[in-house]
Amino acid sequence: MRAPTYSEALEFAIDRSYDINLDMLRSRNLHLDTHNDYLVGTYPPLKAMGDLNAEKLLLQVSSSIDLYFHIPFCDQYCTFCHFAKEINPSSGRVERYLAALDKEMSWSDAALAGRVVETAFFGGGTPSFLTNRQLETLFGMISRRFDLSKSEVSFELHPSLAKQVDAADRISTLLRAGVNRFVLGVQSLDPTILRILNRGHHVDEVVQLVKLLNEMGVQNLSLDLMYGLPQQTLRSWYDSLIGLLDMGIEKFNVFPLMFKSTDPVARHLARGRYQFAGAKERIIMHFMAEHILTKLGYRHGPIFYWSKQSQPHSIQQSRKYDSWNDNNLVPFGVAGFGYMSQCQFYNEADLDRYLYRVEEGEKPVWKGVVLSQDDLMRRTVMFALRSSGVLLSRFEREFGVSIEKCFGRELELLNEAGLICISNGLLSLTAAGTINSGAVSLLFFSNNILERIAYNDSRIIDKRTDLLEKHDYSPAARYGSSAEMQVAFR
Repeated sequence: MRAPTYSEALEFAIDRSYDINLDMLRSRNLHLDTHNDYLVGTYPPLKAMGDLNAEKLLLQVSSSIDLYFHIPFCDQYCTFCHFAKEINPSSGRVERYLAALDKEMSWSDAALAGRVVETAFFGGGTPSFLTNRQLETLFGMISRRFDLSKSEVSFELHPSLAKQVDAADRISTLLRAGVNRFVLGVQSLDPTILRILNRGHHVDEVVQLVKLLNEMGVQNLSLDLMYGLPQQTLRSWYDSLIGLLDMGIEKFNVFPLMFKSTDPVARHLARGRYQFAGAKERIIMHFMAEHILTKLGYRHGPIFYWSKQSQPHSIQQSRKYDSWNDNNLVPFGVAGFGYMSQCQFYNEADLDRYLYRVEEGEKPVWKGVVLSQDDLMRRTVMFALRSSGVLLSRFEREFGVSIEKCFGRELELLNEAGLICISNGLLSLTAAGTINSGAVSLLFFSNNILERIAYNDSRIIDKRTDLLEKHDYSPAARYGSSAEMQVAFR
C-alpha cells in the first residue's frame, strides 16, 4: 500500500484537528500550553520527593525486574536534551564511571539475586559514545550479576556512530552481549533543523547506520522522530517521516518537542529566536503521522509508539505502563529514576556527587518517596491510560474499590470534555485525550502531592541551573503564563 501524499495527509490532519476544541479545553484547564506540557514519567514527581532510606528499596522487590543503565556521556550538547550528561569526558572519567556502576550494582546483589530480568535498557546521554573496549567492560560486569539471555535488551545509538571506523565492531560487541533491540535518535531528516538542534549528525549518517544495522542482521530497530521542532514546517515534518519509511523502518517513537526551562531550546522559544509550531500546528503534525502510519499498517502502542502490523513495540514500554505496580524498575547510574518496593526514587543527578557517594560505599539515592495506597491508585490510572487503558474490573480487584468511587469527579470532567471513553469495561483515552495526556495525568495528582510540589518549587532560587527543576519531568509546578515563562527563561 502506498503512503498518503502530502496533500492527503495534510487534508486528513486538518479535518481531524477540528475535533480538538482547544478553547473549551483551555477554559477547563485540560490543555497545557506548549511550553508547559510534559508527560508524567514518575509519580509522585521529583519535586514531591524528600529524603529516603535506601534500605526501603530492598524490602519488597518483585520476582521479575527491569533494569536501566544510564550512560551520561555525549559528543555534543543537543539543545533540547535535559537528561544528565557530560560532554567529551576523558577516558579516565569514563573508566571511573564504569567502575562506579559496578560498585553501585554490588549494593543490591543479595536482594536482586534470582530475580528474572524482563528488560534492560541502556540510555543516556549517548550509550554508543563508549568505545568497544568500554562496552565489553560494561557488559562483562553486568553478566556477572544478571542473566540477560531471555530479556529484551535495548540500547540507544547515535547516528554519528556511522562515521566511527569501528562502528561494526561496537555493534558486534553489543549483539554478542545480548542486545536485541536498538533505538536510534534521528529526530528529523531536515539538515537545517539538525544543525539548530546541535545534533552532531547528518542525514547521510542515519542512512549509513540503518544500512549497517540491516546488514548485521538487526531486526528490532526503533527510531525516534520529533515534531514541533524549531523551523520545522508541515512539509518538512511529512518529508522526514516518509524518508524514514522509505528506509523500511518498522518501529517509531513519534513525539512532540517538550520544553524544560533549563534547555537552550526553551530559551530559543522564549526569545523568539526561531519559528516554532503552535498548538494547532502540533496537533496537525500529530494527525499527519497517525494517518500515514495507520494507512501503512502500523498500530499504536503506548502513547507515541508505533509498530508494523502485529509486532509488539517494546516489552519495556508495556511493562512500564501496563504492569501497573507489579514491576520494579531498578536504575543504575547518575540521575537514574526507579520504582522498587512501592517507592519512587531518583539517583543523584550530579555526576561528581554520584561518584563520591558510590565510591564511599553508599547507594546514591538522591530523592524518594514511599507510595501510599492513594498514590498507587493514581499512578496506576495515569500510567495505564497512556497504553492499553484501565480495565475497571482489574482496578477494583487490585485495590478493593471501584475507580468511579475513587475518581468519579475526575472521570466526569474528562468524559464531558471528550478526553476519555469507557467501552466494554475499559477506560481509555480518546484522540483528544492522547494529545492532552499531560493535562489528563495532572488531573489525577493528589492535593497533597501538588502542595509538596508547590512548596519545593517555591524554594528554587534559579530555575536555569537548579537540579530539581532540570530533572522533574512532570507538568506540575510549571510556569503558569507566557509572561512568567519569558521572565524566567531570560
